[in-house]
Amino acid sequence: MSNGKKDKKLDKNGKYSKSHVTPSESKKTLTPEQIEKGLTDTSYNTRLAWAGRMDFTPTPEQVERGLTDPYFSIRFSWAKRMDFTPTPEQIERGLKDEEAYVRQAWAERMDFTPTSKQVERGLTDSYEIVRTAWAKREDYIPTPKQIKRGLADGSGEVRHAWTKRHGLVHTPEQIERGLKDANPRVRSYWAKRMDFTPTPEQVERGLLDSDWLVRLHWVYRMDWTPTPKQVERGLRDEESHVRQAWVERMDFTPTPRQVERGLTDVKATVRMSWAERMDWNPTPEQTERGLHDVDEGVRHAWEMRVASILHEIGDNALNPDDMPISLL
Repeated sequence: MSNGKKDKKLDKNGKYSKSHVTPSESKKTLTPEQIEKGLTDTSYNTRLAWAGRMDFTPTPEQVERGLTDPYFSIRFSWAKRMDFTPTPEQIERGLKDEEAYVRQAWAERMDFTPTSKQVERGLTDSYEIVRTAWAKREDYIPTPKQIKRGLADGSGEVRHAWTKRHGLVHTPEQIERGLKDANPRVRSYWAKRMDFTPTPEQVERGLLDSDWLVRLHWVYRMDWTPTPKQVERGLRDEESHVRQAWVERMDFTPTPRQVERGLTDVKATVRMSWAERMDWNPTPEQTERGLHDVDEGVRHAWEMRVASILHEIGDNALNPDDMPISLL
């Protein structure tokens, strides 16, 4: 990303190699002379190591020198330090740095209030990591134009960041675009948003999404009433988390066939959820099978169900050991 001097390669999170300072050296009490010598060393690796050390407080001169180092990894490291207060000149210069990682680091600092010009420049940066960092900042009020542009950004990460911003009022068109976004993370987050009421068409599309997390978050929503067809399809979803979420919805009455299928599901968590539902009456065979399930959690759920029924009947009605399964 840089046109400056060649640095060691950063990973996708902008991290660089650890310092070469040994543990014994790091425990020593540093003198001002040692700090200054390390920060001005002719070796890139040494300066980088010292820039990442947090066992000293740099002087304003040392900060300025580090922020203008010819190597971007060193400038990046200094921009990530939070033990100094940057000047307006340093902020502006950092936000306009030739290296995107450095611009990102400055955009992520929350010890300054950006100007409207700096915000706009950051939101239109050529690199998505910078635009994403600016979209995540909550210390400015975006304009309608910036919101519209951000939600339609060519990067899924940027769109996702805009989707997660608080306090925004979205238009029906923006909601629809988000629910149909090409990035499943964006669709998933829109499915979780409770600041709009989805249309039946949006619900159905979400329940049929190719990504199971999107389907899951739609099942979690309780601001719509499922149709019998949607219930049946959901209880047979290929993903067990989705099936379990449907079992835990209490806005439909399951059929005996759906119950039996759920009680014999391959996933113990699904069988457990069915045992915990109290809006259906198990047969003696289902109770017996549940109490002897191979999974301890499922057996416990059935034991609790039996105990609940016994409590309703009354402590003195029958001895629990003599209670026939047919009464359960």
